[in-house]
Amino acid sequence: MGLHVHSPLLPATLLAVALLAACGGESAPPKSAGASRAVYPCKAPVGGAVRMAVLEYIKQAKPKPERFLIGTGTPDALGDDGLTALQDKGPTYMYPADPALQAQVRAQLHEKGDYTTLLVRRQTATSKVGEASVSLDAVYVGGTEDGHTLSPRTYRFSCEQSGDSTVWRLTNPSAEPHA
Repeated sequence: MGLHVHSPLLPATLLAVALLAACGGESAPPKSAGASRAVYPCKAPVGGAVRMAVLEYIKQAKPKPERFLIGTGTPDALGDDGLTALQDKGPTYMYPADPALQAQVRAQLHEKGDYTTLLVRRQTATSKVGEASVSLDAVYVGGTEDGHTLSPRTYRFSCEQSGDSTVWRLTNPSAEPHA
């Protein structure tokens, strides 16, 4: 004979457990994405992936940039994490969307010297359960490389457990250029 338990709280408890599992709540176990790794509901903001992608992108840039521009007031702006990445690598200047203001920035940069200056732009930055993707492109501004573009690249990340938190890990550091 089977044991029959009747509790008015049982249906509500089962519903709560089902909702947590479906939404990837904290108590949901990692979902298996294969025998070698687990996919976690990542709490790491996608900005961390943007920062890592920017650092990889400029490392691969040829010619090597000596200073950087970050777009402002445009949909391709890198955001705070992208700005921090550029500032870590060299002098960084704001590059406004308005062409008249761009001319002023170009003049100021020229006065400081015709260093190789790179404007890095974000095409996309997306994340879903356990994965993130960041696509970047860039154009040289001023100097002998003025107008030269770099091929767009897409960097992919997986979410990994690190102590009590989750972090992004770059899965394709030598991302191939794409059209």
